[in-house]
Amino acid sequence: MLRKVNTGKSDAGSDDLPAAEGRDQRLGADQLKVWHTFVDGGWALMAQVQAHFGAQGVVATDMRLLEIIAERESAGISELATAMHAGLSTVSRVVSRLLDEGLLDRVPSHVDARHRLVRITEAGRAELDRQLVLRDQVIRRCVVDALSEDEYRQIGDIFAKVRDACVEP
Repeated sequence: MLRKVNTGKSDAGSDDLPAAEGRDQRLGADQLKVWHTFVDGGWALMAQVQAHFGAQGVVATDMRLLEIIAERESAGISELATAMHAGLSTVSRVVSRLLDEGLLDRVPSHVDARHRLVRITEAGRAELDRQLVLRDQVIRRCVVDALSEDEYRQIGDIFAKVRDACVEP
């Protein structure tokens, strides 16, 4: 089934055209300007996050993985890879390192005894708490304080739509 593409046009009743009907798929000038602003803002934010984290010895992927596991009792590598939008090998390497550092431990699956899951340790929770304080500092400065409460909520809603559009049917 073809996904519908909203062209933003309100004339001739053709707002939603199938993406594969030969219509030019290139972004228009206004769309490209918005896209470049979006990308530039995202890179600027990530540069601030990386600089802030790096100064404190924090790796963003470690924090995200710990955060996901802390939200659950335990998780498998595939589940973590899906949640992180990352490859299995990348997640497996991060998990192995965090296991070695004592921030995670392995536990058996309640569903399949052959399957091993990981869960966060007390040391992992303490490290995650430290990292979340750092995350909140930079996100508050660069995002929350730069926007109104309504704009901040809108960004959440917008990125939920972007995430949902990126999920393969």
